[in-house]
Amino acid sequence: MDTPLPPTWKGVTLDKYDNTTDLNEYIDIYVAQVGLCTLDDVVLCKVFPTSLKGKALSWFTGLQRDP
Repeated sequence: MDTPLPPTWKGVTLDKYDNTTDLNEYIDIYVAQVGLCTLDDVVLCKVFPTSLKGKALSWFTGLQRDP
């Protein structure tokens, strides 16, 4: 998480995932959209939580807190 975002990073605009649609399709869309800005896997992972909402975000942030 210490890796900075590229100086040209402007973010991406896509619907946030809320666990009510197909996760595999969402991941494909996410990788395609973020891949337009960077191919750095660290950035893909760092930005991923910002693409979640609702139960999906709660689940993900819960994983980050578990030891």
